[in-house]
Amino acid sequence: MEVTAIKRTISAMSGDGVVAHNRRTYIAENVDATRTHLNIEYCYTPIEDAYHQLFDEAQAEYNAKQKRKDRRVENYYEKICNGDQEKPFYEVIFQVGNKDDMGAAGENAELAKTILDKFYHSFLERNPHLHVYSAHLHMDEATPHLHIDFIPFTTGSKRGLSTRVSLKQALANQGITGEGRSLTERDLWVQKEKEALAAIMLEHGIEWEQKGEHKEHLSVLEFKREKRKEEIAELEQTLERVQQKQVSVQAVEQIEAKPLPLTSKVAVEKEDFQSLVTAAQKFVVQEKQEGKLKKLLKEAKKTIADLKAKIESLVTELSAVKDELAQYKSVRGQLRTADLERENDRLRKRIRTYEDVISRNNLWSYFSKHKEKVAAKKDTR
Repeated sequence: MEVTAIKRTISAMSGDGVVAHNRRTYIAENVDATRTHLNIEYCYTPIEDAYHQLFDEAQAEYNAKQKRKDRRVENYYEKICNGDQEKPFYEVIFQVGNKDDMGAAGENAELAKTILDKFYHSFLERNPHLHVYSAHLHMDEATPHLHIDFIPFTTGSKRGLSTRVSLKQALANQGITGEGRSLTERDLWVQKEKEALAAIMLEHGIEWEQKGEHKEHLSVLEFKREKRKEEIAELEQTLERVQQKQVSVQAVEQIEAKPLPLTSKVAVEKEDFQSLVTAAQKFVVQEKQEGKLKKLLKEAKKTIADLKAKIESLVTELSAVKDELAQYKSVRGQLRTADLERENDRLRKRIRTYEDVISRNNLWSYFSKHKEKVAAKKDTR
């Protein structure tokens, strides 16, 4: 009687790397606190400390070579966080099966835990350029799963810090290179990790159930890549042969001074050569399109930088205006003191007293007559 093999799916998802959740600093609604003690914390280092461990030496070497202070890197972690070239870290979450067939409260929970535990330790061996600073196996949610948070780094870099953050180069150092947007380094790396997890599952009698035919197995992708390499090599050889044939034909034509018809073999090779030319033209078009996109991206970054500078200038001007307004209010407050108000009242009372004296003594008419005499004298003169 044939025994049906157990099959389970594999999930590899990108996570947010929420430390408080991973370490259970707080308990979310989907967490069963009665099983939290079954969780495993493999490692945890605050990410700032992890950056110091990885990059402080390279940062010091880099700064020592800089003659201008504005080119120094004061805090590499903040530089990466504020930049748009690299992410400061990545989190990937691995899971075997689902809540129905590998549930954390079911009979297969310990099996899932054993598989994920072995996978984590092998992960460290396979990925020497992915610095794991936080890793947690959760058994208190619906399905056992593994959180791995890592910083991808490369060494011996000629640009910037000698040891710096780079997912693309870190994976390249581990022998994984992508083929553009259709097949990135991360796609290939995730597929390889799934295969490693599948191998451990198989040791425990579980086969990998791959759902979705559009998700091609890594071996198929690599096979296609090798076939493309072979085709390119063959076309290059064809091009070389055609060029040699053309040289030979030209030499004969020069000797015999008459046209030499192409043989069918040469014609076939010429068709191959034309195919190669067409493929090269497509490649050139793609390169030009990528060049235009890079140019637009560069212009957009410059525009953003200009806007940031303008905003900073406006903020500075606004701050200066606020300071000037504060000084004005302070001076106005000083001018309108109680002493000045009292002095004004005293002077107003004195004026009213003088006006009363003038009115009681009928001095206004005297002043008027005096003015008329003065005016008459001026007219006489």
